[in-house]
Amino acid sequence: MEFINKKDFRHSFYKDVTRINYKEDMSSQLISDYGYTYIMLRYGNIEAFNYKGKKVEVPEVFIKGTGDFFTVKAYKNSSWLSFELPNHILHNVTKIHSKKNRNTFVDLSLYVEEEVISSLYSTLREVNAIEEITKIADHHLRDYYRDWSALLPSVEIVQYILNKKGMLAVEELSEVFPYSTKTIERIFNKEVGASPYHYICLVRFNYVIRELEKNQFASLADLVVQYNYYDHSHFEKDFKKFLGQSIKSYKNDNNLLLTNGLSRAYVKKK
Repeated sequence: MEFINKKDFRHSFYKDVTRINYKEDMSSQLISDYGYTYIMLRYGNIEAFNYKGKKVEVPEVFIKGTGDFFTVKAYKNSSWLSFELPNHILHNVTKIHSKKNRNTFVDLSLYVEEEVISSLYSTLREVNAIEEITKIADHHLRDYYRDWSALLPSVEIVQYILNKKGMLAVEELSEVFPYSTKTIERIFNKEVGASPYHYICLVRFNYVIRELEKNQFASLADLVVQYNYYDHSHFEKDFKKFLGQSIKSYKNDNNLLLTNGLSRAYVKKK
C-alpha cells in the first residue's frame, strides 16, 4: 500500500489531501472516524462495510461526514483520493440534516454538475503529487468553495472541543457559548451529524489513539488518568464504540491503513 500526503500541507479550503494506492489485494481494514468531512474519489475495486458489517455502496466521487467506524477491502491497482474538510461542510454541500446522512457515502454528482465531476475524476486518475492534485481540484471546484465554506454556529464550538482535546463536559459548552444545552444539541445533530457528547468523546478518543500509536506513554493507567477517563473499563468502552474492538485486539492488529491515517496531525495548523 502506498500512502501519499504532504506533511506541511496548507490550503484555504482543504485541511489535508491524501492518496492511497494499492499495489496488491488487501484484507479488510478498519478505519476510525476522525470527526471531519471527506470528499473522496474511488478508483478500481474497493468494498466498504459500515459498523454493522453491512456493505455500503461506494460512488466514484462522494462526500462523507462524521459517523461511525467502517471497514474497507481494496484490490490490486485500486486507489483512494481523500480531501479532508471541517465537518460542517457536509451540511453546506447537501443542505440536508447531517444526522440523516450519517454513515452514508453521498454521491457528489447530486450537488455538482456531472461534467465537472466527470472531468475531475478522469483528470485525477493517475496524479500522485499532492500539489498537482490540489491544483486540479481547485480548477474544477473553486466556484463551489464559497458556498461550501459558509460558517455555521457549530464551527466555533467544534474548534473549542478540539482545542480542549475533548476533555470537557457537555454542560461547559452552554457556559462558554450563548446557546442552551438543548440548542447546542440541535445544532450538532443538524450540522455535525452527532450529538455534542458523542463528538466530545470522539475527539478525546482520537487524541488517545494517537498516543497509543506513538507508544511513548508509561502505562495505560497513565493514559486513563491523563485523558480524564473514569477507569480502565470506561477507556475500553470507548475503544469498542469508536473502533469496534478491544485495546488488546487493536495492539495485535496489523492495520496499515489506520496506522498511516493516525500518523498525520489530528488538528491541522491554520
